[in-house]
Amino acid sequence: RSSLTYILYYILDGARSVNNVNEYDQDQVLSILYYLGYLTIDKEESSTEGLVLIIPNRYMSKLFGKSIINLRLKKETSFVTPSINTKPLLAVEDDISSFADSCTEFLSSIMSNQVLLHMNEIALNLALYAKLETVKGRNFIVNMQKSIQVKGKGEKFADLVITVNRGKVNECIYLIELKYLTKTEASDKNKENSIKKLIKDASDQVLEYRASSDFKDRNVKAYAMVFAGPECIYCELQK
Repeated sequence: RSSLTYILYYILDGARSVNNVNEYDQDQVLSILYYLGYLTIDKEESSTEGLVLIIPNRYMSKLFGKSIINLRLKKETSFVTPSINTKPLLAVEDDISSFADSCTEFLSSIMSNQVLLHMNEIALNLALYAKLETVKGRNFIVNMQKSIQVKGKGEKFADLVITVNRGKVNECIYLIELKYLTKTEASDKNKENSIKKLIKDASDQVLEYRASSDFKDRNVKAYAMVFAGPECIYCELQK
């Protein structure tokens, strides 16, 4: 799959730099990752013509993601700057448009044409999480794909959960559901319908998550954020 290939590209490229190796046999690495359990066979996509390997679960997806962050992203100048504006979050504001604008500025700085070819919702989630990880602290805690229990539906995973002022009287949890459109999809003649659908899906999901027992008696602000390429085209509090 393209997203998996892109993840492996970063891991292999980082490994080459660390070990001063000129060439790396990707097939050998894929075999090792498979036998170690880091990858599994996609039974639906595989055929007699060849096997398709995928990341088996969310835990391993996070592990791959953290490998990318540590091997590549944290070393990139474009990743370090510009900064994400977390002031409206720390101030527990409802209007976080300046935060959304800074997300656009950050993503625009790292999204080359090559990156855009492989960008998807999970990669968007990872990029924002990785950036927010660089500003985390005692009063700012960020979780990606946080497991929560939804009544009648079991375990679900919230894209971004940001807790500010933890343990204080003004503690607040920002619960964010992300949706992504490629530039091609965003420029399609039916883009308005596509955007409206994504907004509705994000709104329904984040409100469902907010009702989880995990957030009972806590100050939770639920947001839907929709991106078209690197640009945040929608960021609103859902009520």
